[in-house]
Amino acid sequence: MRWRASLRLDKQRREVNNCRMAENGRSTVSVLFPEHHEEAAVALGRAFINDPTFKAILPEVTEPVERAARLADLFRVLLSIERKTGQPVFGIFADGRVVGAAITEGRQVQGALAMVATGVGALPTLIRAIGVGGIYRALNMVSVLTENHPKQPHLYLQVLGVDPAYQKRHFGAAMLEHLRTQALARPDVEGVYLETAT
Repeated sequence: MRWRASLRLDKQRREVNNCRMAENGRSTVSVLFPEHHEEAAVALGRAFINDPTFKAILPEVTEPVERAARLADLFRVLLSIERKTGQPVFGIFADGRVVGAAITEGRQVQGALAMVATGVGALPTLIRAIGVGGIYRALNMVSVLTENHPKQPHLYLQVLGVDPAYQKRHFGAAMLEHLRTQALARPDVEGVYLETAT
């Protein structure tokens, strides 16, 4: 009983701290637990509405609200794969919710086939989100990107995005700095690798 009460108090403290953070304008980078993944998926879906890479994966959907919803489904699948493989996901909280997220991978970067095998249970959601053609295009893209990773041990920033309503507040920079700090703390990696289309 005491443990549950302590958890409730901790949750209330986190909510208060998140509200304080929004009031004083400072961003806080935090690990995202599975209960945060829904908000992260929605934020990422909105963040990548106009991204060229995701437009190539999902070219037939041009209406922004539908594109954001479909991309949120795609990110739900990616986040579930990350959860199953134990890869770290972190994000930014503002106004008591997740407004930005970064999906990262440690030294063991998955290839396209491993990603499919891990996410096979989410295949119906993925088909609904981006269609069979979109899956093919996405897997092709993942294969090309994976082949081009440096050979040295590194952390990989797969996705980083901030909800457009919260952009231009340095939330993305705060997440990049967090990842840089994580890499510096690990003697087994030589740095952080990322690709960008914009």
